[in-house]
Amino acid sequence: RLAISMVTYDINTGKFIINKEAEKVIKDLKSPFGVISVAGMYRTGKSYLLNRVLLNQSNGFTVGPSINPCTKGLWMWNKTIQAHTPQGKPVNLLIIDTEGIGATDEDHNHDNKIMTLAILLSSYFLYNSMGTIDENSIQSLSLIVNITKNIQKKNGNNNFVKYLPTFTWVIRDFSLQLKNKEGQTITSKEYLEYSLELQQGRSDVIKNKNQIRKMVKEYFPNRDCVTLVRPLLEEGSLQNLEKTNESKLRKEFIEQINYLRKAILNSINPKKLNGQELSGEMFINLLHSYVDMINEGAVPVIQTAWTYVRQNQAIISKKKCMEEIPSPEGNQ
Repeated sequence: RLAISMVTYDINTGKFIINKEAEKVIKDLKSPFGVISVAGMYRTGKSYLLNRVLLNQSNGFTVGPSINPCTKGLWMWNKTIQAHTPQGKPVNLLIIDTEGIGATDEDHNHDNKIMTLAILLSSYFLYNSMGTIDENSIQSLSLIVNITKNIQKKNGNNNFVKYLPTFTWVIRDFSLQLKNKEGQTITSKEYLEYSLELQQGRSDVIKNKNQIRKMVKEYFPNRDCVTLVRPLLEEGSLQNLEKTNESKLRKEFIEQINYLRKAILNSINPKKLNGQELSGEMFINLLHSYVDMINEGAVPVIQTAWTYVRQNQAIISKKKCMEEIPSPEGNQ
């Protein structure tokens, strides 16, 4: 397996730690590169989704058959895969798997920190859920949008959306027919937009529901939705899905997975900050800055992180210049 720990949580110190192996891999990243992360409630098959969709294999990131969460902190694939921008330009893609939201052994504060890192580091964000888009699933998504709202409050409102990733909602084990009220066939994206329509009413409950919908639309203007049928019909076989040969998976599931893979890998924007494409060195400095702020109990300030990145780049540039200047002894 080539999945390595990227950021772990030290229960003794209460701090997040960046893995040294991951740091070395990231520093060597070739520009331009994009960053995709997947998030969702724990035990909903996020890791399998990454393995099957992006890696085109049944295993890679850790997958387990029990109710216990397998992924803790942030994990990453230790090499990039080839993707393209929406304009067709080649871009390297770094893949990140996140700890599931709502695990029984962690609290909301821990979830907030993990999701804050995922949102700020990504140029493409996959949200994984099961079943349908209903009030429960939208409430689960509210954690993501409320975290984004907190980041916005800390960073100001000036063109904040430019710092946020492209958003795709992947709905697993989807069994409904995609039709509107008139019985006409609709796309999965239209299904998402229909689900995000504001509800009628003036009660506090309705206001809360509509606020979440408004924030999804505001923070993720570049959004999409893809539905996937259940990969197998036999319940028992689902417990060991990662060990199931592709030939035994439902044909419709394979077709949908292939469509999703193609759609994602041709929609990756390079990771940028203030309009500048990041190098691997700049990205790891950005990660250090975000982790340091989170460890101090603060919501990361993007411009503060950018200043840190620029200062480190200046130090590196100065060091390279000094190394290239011949010594006086060498000229004698």
